[in-house]
Amino acid sequence: MGAKLDAADERRVVEAIRAAEAGNRGEVRVHIERRSAAPPLASARRWFFELGMHRTAADTGVLLYVGLQARAAAVFAGGALHAEVEPERWQAAIDAVVAGYRDGRPADGLCDGLDRVGGILRRALPGEDIHGNELPDAVSTS
Repeated sequence: MGAKLDAADERRVVEAIRAAEAGNRGEVRVHIERRSAAPPLASARRWFFELGMHRTAADTGVLLYVGLQARAAAVFAGGALHAEVEPERWQAAIDAVVAGYRDGRPADGLCDGLDRVGGILRRALPGEDIHGNELPDAVSTS
């Protein structure tokens, strides 16, 4: 999996985060990690908590995690989504991200994955987000 996103690609991904949050009560972030010895889902869980995503009012956070060294991605979601979304439903988003990186188009993969996350959120948590935008619409890296 390739390196860091350039400024234009990062803007595209941030717009895709905003689109994924539209029409539902979810809060979405992307985290790209260069190196981790842990499995992707364990890393996603760790970053979910380190980024404070568990502090949303209704525990509706979703982290789309990319592990560059492991050439893998994962999704970790807050408790409000565990009862609503089977873990396998996130796999299409994960596959889209991995394919984008594999094909040298990381921003396209992230945007496709975020579109899929947004679709899941609109089915699982439809409606207006009465708590507002609780988390930054941003790509974080480590």
